[in-house]
Amino acid sequence: MRQVILNQLTTALSTRHTYFIREQDIQLYLANYFLQTGLYDNVFIEYHVPRALVPPYLWTDANNIYIDIVLEKENQFYPIEIKYKTMAQPLPHFVFGQNVNILLGQHGAQNIGCYDFWKDVKRIEFFEATFPLCQRGIILFVSNDMSYRNAPINLNIGYAPFSIHQGRLVTAGTQLNWNGVLAVANGRPGFVVNYDYNINWTQLPYHQQHYYILI
Repeated sequence: MRQVILNQLTTALSTRHTYFIREQDIQLYLANYFLQTGLYDNVFIEYHVPRALVPPYLWTDANNIYIDIVLEKENQFYPIEIKYKTMAQPLPHFVFGQNVNILLGQHGAQNIGCYDFWKDVKRIEFFEATFPLCQRGIILFVSNDMSYRNAPINLNIGYAPFSIHQGRLVTAGTQLNWNGVLAVANGRPGFVVNYDYNINWTQLPYHQQHYYILI
């Protein structure tokens, strides 16, 4: 079933021919796509999980966890986490019948963006390990910032273990942690991943600058 969902996500993204303005646009677009398939018993957005129910959860900055999308099929649950990290870019947008230009937001802090990707990976692993009916989930990371796709020039830089550059292979059992003692590491602990992950960026159809990872 997980492969079916991956295939559907790929199809949904390949047939989208307008820009996403913010992360919620992606979330709602995909949730609606899944609903339209008629395949799922339920399609949840902002799925609420009390943190106390996930004993090994590493992040203590919130008492509640919200998963972007959860699909239910025959009493099996498939979580999907979404990230959209952008750099400033003028985009065409349709507002009340008018074509206008808007400016996509500037996130910056690519070191935190990389960490957030792997945090979502580990969150998905925690859910599967904790809840018997929760199956292995999926992470979607979208960005128009090409710096994410490039390997760090200095492999000793603080965030390098969390890099999400094109072609990176992280094997099961790998410890991901910051290089050195860094302020940015406060509240962002390292962890070990349970599966192999191959980072492959795929271009979205509507603009050459927008790419995504789907794992």
